[in-house]
Amino acid sequence: MVCRIDGDVVWAESLFVSNNSRRKGIGSKLYAKAEEIAKKLGGSTVYNWVHPNNDKIIPFLLKRGYNVLNLIEIRKPLENEVLTQKMSVGKYEYNY
Repeated sequence: MVCRIDGDVVWAESLFVSNNSRRKGIGSKLYAKAEEIAKKLGGSTVYNWVHPNNDKIIPFLLKRGYNVLNLIEIRKPLENEVLTQKMSVGKYEYNY
């Protein structure tokens, strides 16, 4: 797990557990350590940037109680980029 610390805010930059080691609590222990660091710094949570189609980390985070969406990244499509999905956030719909 790689975290970036900015003042009292801990950002989870990446979390990787090899396929053979998954479902053994390793990711949970790493995440618990990041949460411990956040609390020691006076923060209350670990912040995460997650792609909406990341079907591995989203259930992991939901299980840990993470379910508040408060930031979205918006950009123009790249030249010749084909966007095949729609994502709804609040009353807005975005191409993805």
